[in-house]
Parts: sequence; structure tokens; C-alpha cells
Amino acid sequence: MNVTQEIKSRLDIVDIVSETVTLRKSGRNYAGFCPFHTNSRTPAFFVFPETQTWRCFGACAEGGDVFSFMMKRQGWEFKETLEHLAQRTGVELQEFTPEEKKRRSHADKLTDLLGAAADYFHQLFLHAPQAEQARHYVQGRALTEATIAAFKLGYALDSWDACRTHFNAQGYTDQELIEVGLLTENEEKGSRYDRFRNRLMIPIRDGDGRTVGFGARTLDKDGLPKYLNSPQTLVFDKSHLLFGLDMGKRDIREARQAVIVEGYMDVIQAWQAGFRNVVAQMGTALTEAQLQQLKRYTKRFVLALDADAAGAKATLRSLQVARQTLDRDTEVRFDAYGLVQHEARLQADIRIVTLPAGEDPDSIIRADPARWPQLVAQAQPVVAYVIGVATQDLDMRDAKAKTAVAQQVIPLIKDIADPIERDHYWQELARALRVDERALRQTRLPETPRPSAPPSTAKSTPKSGNGGTAVPRLTNGQTQGGGMRQTHYLSQCLHYPHLIQQVNERLVQCGQTAVTEKDFLHPEDRAIMQLLPQWVQSGGAAHHQAVVTIDELWDILDDSPTAPLTRRAQHLLSLPATPDVEMERLADQLMLSVLDWRLEKTRELVNEVEQYYKEAQIENDAEAVAIYQQLKRELPVVVWQLNKARNAMTAANRRRVADKV
Repeated sequence: MNVTQEIKSRLDIVDIVSETVTLRKSGRNYAGFCPFHTNSRTPAFFVFPETQTWRCFGACAEGGDVFSFMMKRQGWEFKETLEHLAQRTGVELQEFTPEEKKRRSHADKLTDLLGAAADYFHQLFLHAPQAEQARHYVQGRALTEATIAAFKLGYALDSWDACRTHFNAQGYTDQELIEVGLLTENEEKGSRYDRFRNRLMIPIRDGDGRTVGFGARTLDKDGLPKYLNSPQTLVFDKSHLLFGLDMGKRDIREARQAVIVEGYMDVIQAWQAGFRNVVAQMGTALTEAQLQQLKRYTKRFVLALDADAAGAKATLRSLQVARQTLDRDTEVRFDAYGLVQHEARLQADIRIVTLPAGEDPDSIIRADPARWPQLVAQAQPVVAYVIGVATQDLDMRDAKAKTAVAQQVIPLIKDIADPIERDHYWQELARALRVDERALRQTRLPETPRPSAPPSTAKSTPKSGNGGTAVPRLTNGQTQGGGMRQTHYLSQCLHYPHLIQQVNERLVQCGQTAVTEKDFLHPEDRAIMQLLPQWVQSGGAAHHQAVVTIDELWDILDDSPTAPLTRRAQHLLSLPATPDVEMERLADQLMLSVLDWRLEKTRELVNEVEQYYKEAQIENDAEAVAIYQQLKRELPVVVWQLNKARNAMTAANRRRVADKV
């Protein structure tokens, strides 16, 4: 997480905007009069808590995040805004050592590569004839186009080198592909090959929406493993990741609880059905690091466990063995002792719900979505759950069996921090076993060591196998694909500044507007885009391929070498430049890239407007309904114009190629 992301994670845009704009609730969003243009009749300014963004649907026709709002409201540059919000949130704008800067820049490059891979696999899924089996599988899961797009489901070709060849051509090295887990190396044979082959690719994103790895499901009937995850890398650590958190954190906060499931498809199906406070643990055990992330949004966690995984006494016995032997390799999906420790340290409320035998969240929600909230409502506290399972089929005439259950549950009771809650469970266990509470308190436990809970920063060794925005919310170009295209555009423009004018000329010829800072997602990218044309116009790019130097960056950005803006620009310069032999086509490619991210952004806006239009109708919000109705008429025209420009550009490219032949 970089500085701007850390700052945004500590702010609520509704609070910031409310300081100067009177907002009223409109469905799940907020509406008011735009502070940037005169208007006292229609409140066309909306704030979207789920994505922490704002948008004016009136004369401004602008939008963005908290940084863009503050910059526009105060008339500040990025640097001033950064310093103000950092001071407000208590984020330290620290200087980094050369080693730390190098590590962060390298991590950013790897994340960009993974984002590009997600886009690559997604395009294969949508268009490649070889992906028909993957599309058929997803169709069988009843997933909609919107869901497929939101999770950017992809397909890896049944090839040993297709991914490698594609990204080598993009300028990425084999070593970088190995570092992110896209390429596997057999040191004994001296061979390298694609890690993922003929698999449905599910991008795994961190809490900020950046792709950091993949979960890949086999499409072969007898393929093993069923799910193959990315290996542990500089940016992928299963013990610190929760699948779906980036898309569910706002709903988790609103629902005041997070439901934790076991599979990627469980999360995807729940999200599609409107249950968006659902995340999946990565790996076989829930870690404290994962709970720490969730604690930012809620202190109530519900674990939805498969009946065959945690609902049987045999599983509880295996937990006891695992505790006694400290066997770290034992694959335990539910560790009651660890959960009680987590609960005490985090001052949280952890509950468990057992799903019906033979079913999982995916199958339950597909069959009858109304059953899901009913099951979640039945969740029990950890200790109550263990008492219920351990005594379910207990022979009350067997004293030794009662003792065994007591020895299993008593350590959990003793580790409860709250004295009233602890006393409650002494009484509940006594009633369940039909024994005197005083006898329970005198029970001697076996002399066995207890495993100390791993520190929150501990890293687990990943294993292959099991491990996943509504259509993104008025994101102003914030999708993964759009973000990657924007990164590539800026990177190439820093390598070849003359391209800015060439791309803009092509856009204008096709009836589109030139690229400005408003096209970009990241605050740093907007600031760089705002300043770069000034440098070009001042003569800084007098030569055809005048690459911006690091020293020039500091002058252009008026920034220190370690500040976020310069670090972002340095990272953009570190990305592969297009080879000279491809230069003739580069401006055309970048122009098409701009059209593509604008198309993606507008289509998402269409989906969002439709959703919010329905909400406004339910809320009887006449003003919002009128605004959304107008947008429902206007946005399809924008999509048509963008497609027309794209088709015209593609046709022009074909004619140029034909003329050369």
C-alpha cells in the first residue's frame, strides 16, 4: 500500500465532501448541489461511499476520488493535497532508503505485470476459441456477464509457453515472470514453462484492488490439483489476503459483519446474488493477519464451514491432536483454540455456522438465495458451537466420554477474556454434560503443550490446491484493465513524449476529446499527466524520442526524489519501452487503448446508472430518478460514439497495412 492508498483508507469521502456540501441520502449513495458550478434546482452531484468516489452529472460532468475533490475544491496541486491529507490522517510522509525505494519500485512493477496478466487471461476467456470449455463451465455456474467482468475471470491456454511468449514480447523477462509465479522453472532439466495451462483463471486482488496472484481451476475432468494458486511471491502472501475484500469492504462495514467462506466460487456467487459482505480465506486456516484486515470494517466475523469439514466430532478430535503435537502440516480448516485466541486479542465476535451436508455457499445460493441470510443468522459463538458438536451424539452414560469432551472444551473456556462470558460457558458445558459445574472446574487437563498463536506478521508456506464492485461503481476509470492501460499509456509517453500530441491528434480526428488528467485513476497519474504536456510544450521533448530523465522529473514535478509523485514516475519509466521497430504503430495502439478504457468506464457507468435508477425508484427519490433517466438516454450514445471512433481507427490501420503490401 503506497502513501496515497494509505491516506484514502483512513478517510471517508462522505465526511470530506459533507464539510462543504449539504448531502442527503439517496439509496445507498448521497446527493447534493455541485460545489463547482452554479445550480440551485437539481442536486446532480453524487457521492458513492462504496467506491469512495464522487461525480457531477450536471454541467461539470467530472468525478474522481477524495484527492481530486480536494484539489478541485481548494485549487491545490497534488503535492499540497497530499501534505494536507497526510497531516489530517496521521500518515507520515517519510523518506525511504535507496534499498526500500528499489524494493517498492520492483514490487510495483510485478503488480503491474500481474494486472496485465489478468487482462490478458480475461481477453482470452472472452474471445479465444480455445476458451470455449471455460466459458461453458462458467455458464454452468450461472454467472452473468457483469459478474464475469467484475471478477475479470480469465482463461490460460493449454500451452507450455503461450503466456511466456506473450509477455516476453511485451518486454518482461523470464525472471520477472518467475517472480510473479506465471512461469515455472525446472532447475534439474533447465527448462521453463507456463505455470497455468488450460485453467479458468481467477485473479486474486489485495484490499486495494491490485492483482497480486491467481487461483486457477482445472478444466480437465481428472486434472489435479483442482485449484492451483500462485506461489508465494514478493506481492502474494496467502496468510495476508482475503479473496473478495476489495469488492466487499464497503458492504462489510454497512452490514456490520463479514462472512468468511472457503472457496472463490462461493464469494463470486454470493456477490452476484447481492450478498457482498462475503470473503474467502486463502489457504486452509484463518489467520490473525486476515482478521486484522477485516477488523478495519467490522468486529463481527461469521465462518461458514462445510458440514463435512468441521461439523463432525472426528474433526474436533483432529484439532486436539494438532494442538498437542504442534503438527504445522496438519490441514485443519477450523481451529477452535486459535479462533478463541484471535477473538480475545482482537476483541472481536467470531461465530460459526455449519452448512447443510453436501452443500456449500455456491450451491445454496444458486438453489435458493433466501436460505443464505437465514443460515448466517443461525451462527453460534465458537465455544457454543464446539460444545454443541462435541456433545451431539454423546452417550450420557459413558463417564469417560464426558471427561474427554470436558478436557477438549475447558481450554477454550479458560482462554475467554471476558469473565461473564467465561462463567456463562462453564454453566453451559455443565448443562450439556449433565454434571455439576464444580466438578468441571476441578477437572485436570492432560499435560500437553499448547501452540502459541502465530504473530500477525507471520507468513505461512503456501500449498497448491484449495484456496476470488458490483460492476465497479462509477469508478472514473478505476477498473483493473483501465488502470493497466493508463499505466502503459503514461509509461510510453514518458519514454516517448512526442506521442502525446500524436495520440491527441488521432482522437480529435475521430471526434473524441484529447487525453487529459481527468482520464486517469491514480492521483499521481493525474498529476503527472497534468504536468507532462507542459514540459513537452516548453521544448523538453524537442527530439523525436527524448526520454524524460530522472533529473528532469524532479524539475517537472517540483518534487523531492523520494516523494510519491516522483516515485510513481520513476516506476513508470522502469516499465518496458516499446521497441523501435514498433514505433510506427505505437501512437495507433495508444489511441485505441484510450478508447478501450473510456469504453470500459462508460459501460460500467451504464450498469451502475441502471442499478441506482432502480434504487432511486424504490426510494421514491424523484430528483435522482430524473437524473438517472437522462443518463440512461445519454450514455448509450457515448458508447456508440466510442465504438464508432474505434472502428474507424481499426479500419484506417488496415488500410495502411494494405497500402504497404
